[in-house]
Amino acid sequence: MFTKRLLAAALMVASLFAQAPPQRPRITGAAHMAYCVTDLKKARAYYEDFLGFQEAFSLKNPDASDHVVFVKINDHQFIELWQEAPRSYGYLHDVAFQTEDARGLRAWFAARAVKVSDAAAKDVAGDLSFEVTDPFGFTIELVEYVPDSWTGRTKGKFMPETRPSTHIDHLGILIGDKEVAAKFYGDNFGFAAEGDGSKRRIGDGPDRFELGFERKPPGPDRFHIKNHICLSAPDVPKLAAMLKAKPDAKNFKEIETHQLDNGKHVAELYDLDGNRVEIMEPPGSSTK
Repeated sequence: MFTKRLLAAALMVASLFAQAPPQRPRITGAAHMAYCVTDLKKARAYYEDFLGFQEAFSLKNPDASDHVVFVKINDHQFIELWQEAPRSYGYLHDVAFQTEDARGLRAWFAARAVKVSDAAAKDVAGDLSFEVTDPFGFTIELVEYVPDSWTGRTKGKFMPETRPSTHIDHLGILIGDKEVAAKFYGDNFGFAAEGDGSKRRIGDGPDRFELGFERKPPGPDRFHIKNHICLSAPDVPKLAAMLKAKPDAKNFKEIETHQLDNGKHVAELYDLDGNRVEIMEPPGSSTK
């Protein structure tokens, strides 16, 4: 009798484990913001020569001209510049988040009827990735960095101490419906809401994703503003003053600065295609 009860209990436990839904592979942080650019040479001049970041690597077209430039923030975060005609939504090419298991995460999304690529496969940089199409038509890439990719081979390199920021605080897009976006990114990506819910925490790290919203139907100019990357810097007024003093600052739109209610300073910069780069003081930095 005891053996039968033990067997029944074991079968019950096995049944419960079989019915338990698989866990979502971790999404660990913001990976990149990718822009289509009208002039790759001028885009390089802005992000590299003016802002002071370094290019980790570039990928070529069949005619040997440059197609994609990877500007490095840190070993996990990049700004990608694609020499391609704008797709839609301003000049945004895609937004990317890092995962530890691209194949497993793609299968998890597919099981939830999320629109995904047919498979996780090597991307242009040699990393393992797949794409999600969100309810608003944005391309969201999930990437798993691998050692033999361009990303892996340039690890620890191309990060000068003089670069204006060492971390992407958040990536932002202009969404069409707050409730739809909150449910999609909350339920499927596991991004937890902060404050009023417009910013979502990516995994358990410091990176965030901002869901921008406007009551009126947005035009292309608003996508330029809302689709943005926010970089973290400890002293924004000092950094803004340094950039404004550069001789080539006159070639770009004037840097705007303001102070938030919490005392943090913010600078708003725009590249030659009108894409916004926000620079913000991180949590815990001293207010001025």
